[in-house]
Amino acid sequence: MKKISGIFLIKALLISASVTALALIAGCTSGFAEPFDINNIYFNYNTVSDSDGKYIVITKHIVSQSDVNIPDTIYGIPVKEVAESAFAGDSRIKTVNFGKNMRRVGNNAFGSCTNLQTVTFNVSMSDIGEYAFQECTSLQSIDLPEMTESIGRGAFYNCGQLSEISVPQGIKSIGGRAFVGTPWLKSRSNDKMVIVGDGILIAYNGSNVELTLPDSVRCISGAFAGNTALQEVTLKNGITSIGDMAFMGCGSLKEINIPSTVTEIGGSAFYGCSSVKKLVIPESVQSIGDGAFTDCRAALFVKEGSYAEKYCAENGLDCFLSK
Repeated sequence: MKKISGIFLIKALLISASVTALALIAGCTSGFAEPFDINNIYFNYNTVSDSDGKYIVITKHIVSQSDVNIPDTIYGIPVKEVAESAFAGDSRIKTVNFGKNMRRVGNNAFGSCTNLQTVTFNVSMSDIGEYAFQECTSLQSIDLPEMTESIGRGAFYNCGQLSEISVPQGIKSIGGRAFVGTPWLKSRSNDKMVIVGDGILIAYNGSNVELTLPDSVRCISGAFAGNTALQEVTLKNGITSIGDMAFMGCGSLKEINIPSTVTEIGGSAFYGCSSVKKLVIPESVQSIGDGAFTDCRAALFVKEGSYAEKYCAENGLDCFLSK
């Protein structure tokens, strides 16, 4: 009897250990979810909920394969997102196909997948995250769906063979350095201003020390980063966003106005603008990114009770009340 009891005890321990191991592999934060197998490719995933109901987030690629096919659904639940760094650094991946329900690719999701050559999107994609495809050095072309609303900071940074990119006309937001280091952007070096999507200025190739931006510019995204010659910029009404890294490292910039139409100042927008003496931030600004004024010696003038005044107080920045 003791032997039989011992066998039962060992079996119970083995079963318990197996269940624990599976739970750890699944990595699910909201209940157990076994790895999902489609076409011999295994994914870990989480089931989450929003106002539209349940959806799936792919969190990890378990078995490395050359062709990654993100399914439309898993057990009937739509797959809408690939999580941060889910496939990062997987050098075996050559193609990625997103299912019809995909909405977002997370930060660095496919970063440094150095053999990735082809990415097929679908008509519903709305956001490619920050550095989502950075340093995918074999990627040659990208055809973004028309419904894409935003491209994250550094999304295609240093994709050294990316020479063909279709940017939808209606896209409203592009993060700083999204296309830096791509042949596509280098091929437009003869354009004084590279404006894409809905009036997004992503590069300035001119040599002016004083500059007035055209009426067609609605957003500035990393366009002047590292420009040490620029001294004065005039922004016109109609600009709504001074985006990520817009004037980062413009050490000679002395004067710039922020129109009352601006609602957003992106992260590191004025980082290192050490020669600017004064910045008047209008009440219209409702969002200011991290490090927007780091190493910027400008006196910040804000309206009492405004978002900008609250931002300064929360980040330990001195500011003055403007009339």
